[in-house]
Amino acid sequence: MLAGNARLKELIASLISKGREPHSLIITGEHGQGRKTAAKYISQALLCEQQSGTPCGRCLACKKIKNGTHPDVMFLKANENGNYQVDTVREIVSDAIVSPNEGRFKVYIIPDFDKSGITGEQAQNILLKLIEEPPEHTVIILTADSKEAFLSTIISRALALSVVPCSVQECAEYLGTLQKYSYGEIGDAVSAIGGNIGKCIEYLEKENIFFAVKYARDICKALTDRNEYVLLMTLTECDCKKGLLRQTLECISGIARDSAVISMGGSATGCDKEGAMVLSGRLGAAGSQKMYEVICNYIKKLDSNCSKTLTVNALCADLSVL
Repeated sequence: MLAGNARLKELIASLISKGREPHSLIITGEHGQGRKTAAKYISQALLCEQQSGTPCGRCLACKKIKNGTHPDVMFLKANENGNYQVDTVREIVSDAIVSPNEGRFKVYIIPDFDKSGITGEQAQNILLKLIEEPPEHTVIILTADSKEAFLSTIISRALALSVVPCSVQECAEYLGTLQKYSYGEIGDAVSAIGGNIGKCIEYLEKENIFFAVKYARDICKALTDRNEYVLLMTLTECDCKKGLLRQTLECISGIARDSAVISMGGSATGCDKEGAMVLSGRLGAAGSQKMYEVICNYIKKLDSNCSKTLTVNALCADLSVL
């Protein structure tokens, strides 16, 4: 559990063993790196019957948390649009004063807090009073891509932790323990994704990230071949599938970054190392950097709810002139 995050586990163990349990935590990191896993791990460490600071994994509390059945560990669920309702946040504040059912603490986990449309001042100010003066038995864990999602008043009162990707070897070893995938499949996944276990599993299960990598590689080849038609068709296909366009642009931005790194004598680490090598020969460091900046700019446009169809056509035109 939490491969590659030894420092995070050591810190939590140290705090708990000294009786300095944090009551408010912010866990940040890239999607798939284990933010929710870290939140569950910390919950186990807090409620483990051994109280050593490291979850034993064998006691009833650890098993219940692992299975999602512990009455004192609550994962909040967003609605179908990814939003947490104001009333839901208020319910946490009201419920927090009630004593735990079984353990020493009640743990409220609010995942992907930055994805909710109400994560501005209103929602955070509702939580602020609770975070400022939490009951001794209450722990709140918020997860997000980065701390930028939170008000400074929240950040200053919470313990901020970051999850990091594990090594490719650690990732491959973990995926092997699942006994679901062949060595070849695991090798392909870690080659495309790296040490992000969550994304590797999504890739192996052929979710959006699998197709995003495929389309990113197709876009890279279209650019090196100067084939504007294939470039437009590929981007258009991405536009037709929910959530896929942004993921594809993230993957191709990684290829552009690798291309620039290769041009300056470094090594590629992204999903298409061979493609990045060819692209670097065509664009060079300056052209690769320009491509990276262009794609990042269009990702921002998507995030600001610009028309995807117009974005695709404009992006195709901008990439074609590189």
